[in-house]
Amino acid sequence: MTTYQVFFDIPGSRAIHPIEAKTPEQALMLARRFATGDGYWKLEFEPNDYPARVERIQVVSALAIPLAKWQHDDLLLRLASPDLLDALEAQTTAAQAVIDSWAEGDLAAAVRELDASIPDARAAIAKTKPTRA
Repeated sequence: MTTYQVFFDIPGSRAIHPIEAKTPEQALMLARRFATGDGYWKLEFEPNDYPARVERIQVVSALAIPLAKWQHDDLLLRLASPDLLDALEAQTTAAQAVIDSWAEGDLAAAVRELDASIPDARAAIAKTKPTRA
């Protein structure tokens, strides 16, 4: 068994707690159980901002190298929101260009602009997908 240092983050605060496990992934699984059970009250957040839901857990090596991470779905959405807004604005502009070009009879350029906006939109959406541990 290895003892991993695990960071538990709540908005504006962090607690560090050791977890013994065979792998970083197992440590992350145990940390998630710990954070949602009675173990939460054993965590010493600095400053003490109880109660708040743990929104990120990171398992690190003795040299503080990240080994495994989990983030709450709400945090994923908050972190991705600027990219989601940019993608929505780009696609709205591209969609309006298609509508305007349709009326004028020249769709090719507008469709290329709309097509070009798809990869950024997909990348922004992917950032909102939960990590699994």
